[in-house]
Amino acid sequence: MMMIRTYALRALACAAVLPFLACAGGGEPDFEAMEAASSVEEAPLGGEALAQRRMDLDRAWRDLMHFEATMESMVDRRDSRSVALLDGFLDEYMGTHLAALLRPEWQSSHPEVMALDANLRFLQAELFAQMRYTRRVQESIEDIENRFLGRESMLVEYPRGEQRPLGEALQMLRDRKWSS
Repeated sequence: MMMIRTYALRALACAAVLPFLACAGGGEPDFEAMEAASSVEEAPLGGEALAQRRMDLDRAWRDLMHFEATMESMVDRRDSRSVALLDGFLDEYMGTHLAALLRPEWQSSHPEVMALDANLRFLQAELFAQMRYTRRVQESIEDIENRFLGRESMLVEYPRGEQRPLGEALQMLRDRKWSS
């Protein structure tokens, strides 16, 4: 319980500090330059770059697991003010950091990172469901269907802590979309 409270406080602190850090940069960020830099990395990676990508995906997976646990704790306590703050922080985190990390197509079919890529997409969709963003859950479902077409028997971790075939997990996610 103490650990969840610590994560919740850290998330809230990050959410409070984030706007000030954005202002400290000295002007508007150059989104076009960031987009161009991220689109360069469309070819599959190998060696050290692949190991770094795997580490980045794994770190994002652990972050999302902590965010999900924090969100569940806040919802269980009916702490709507904290849920709203975390919701805003998660929206920003997933829209900037996670979207850039999940953008490349190759990692959804690369044998070394495809399971982690799929698990991360399912966890992101679960968080969208908890945040009641049904349109984004549907977009996540469609993205997973397109990226993993023909691999419905691949094992994924959904819900968290359980493994099942991707096709079955997608059906559970479709059902979950409206139940939050």
